[in-house]
Amino acid sequence: MRISGKALIMGDHVNTDELHPSRFFSLDDRTVRSGFLQAAAGYEQLGGSDLSGRVIVAGENFGCGSSRETGARAFVLAGVRAVVARSLARIFSRNVRNLGLAAVECPALPALPPDVAVELDLARWRLFVPDGALDLPVTALDPFWTAVLAAGGLLPFLGLGDPLGPPRRGALPVYGGAP
Repeated sequence: MRISGKALIMGDHVNTDELHPSRFFSLDDRTVRSGFLQAAAGYEQLGGSDLSGRVIVAGENFGCGSSRETGARAFVLAGVRAVVARSLARIFSRNVRNLGLAAVECPALPALPPDVAVELDLARWRLFVPDGALDLPVTALDPFWTAVLAAGGLLPFLGLGDPLGPPRRGALPVYGGAP
């Protein structure tokens, strides 16, 4: 799988409370989407814009902080195609992958200019930056996460439906009663 887009450059130790403040926690997708990047200094206006096709490119420990799933869901609702960082917070990386969004580490990632075109090749585990003539290795995901991403998220992987929608009726077991 190849994912290309314009890079949205972010720094080190960007936490989920900056990426998606708790006051935007909701089951309503419009509320969740409206909170994307609203506490990330200098990114507030960009957070409300169309980010379809963008690839987040960040530094160390990206996504540290809380484990709220809405923080991950905001990325998908904003149209972000992938996240590439020198290192990712474990809970954040699992949350976005559960929703079908590729999140990989690229330890050798140098500082890149804003809006540079990038291409992530998940078959070869490489990040290409054509303008800078860079070809960088990314840390390969284990086969489980590769299969989850190929399916479009954890729910589709399990045969339970769309990761952003409700589970299919009758798909989940009901304990203590009839399904």
